[in-house]
Formats: sequence, C-alpha cells, structure tokens
Amino acid sequence: MRRLIAAVFSRENRIAFALCLLIIALLIVTTDSAPTWIYQGF
Repeated sequence: MRRLIAAVFSRENRIAFALCLLIIALLIVTTDSAPTWIYQGF
C-alpha cells in the first residue's frame, strides 16, 4: 500500500498535477465575464 501511494504521489505526478491546476486557474482568471463554459451542460 505504501508503494502504491509513493507511485501515485511521485515527483512527476505532482508536477503534472500542479501544472494542470495552474492551467485551470489561468483559464478561469483570463475569462473576463462569468465562465459560461462551466454551466453549458445545465
């Protein structure tokens, strides 16, 4: 179990996760109005 957790939270995965969060944050910040693409499914 400990090896599985270590594999999931490896250095590469943490960097990829941080990069993904950064891109999502940039998307939300750069949209000037309310992000309508989030609510398109409703």
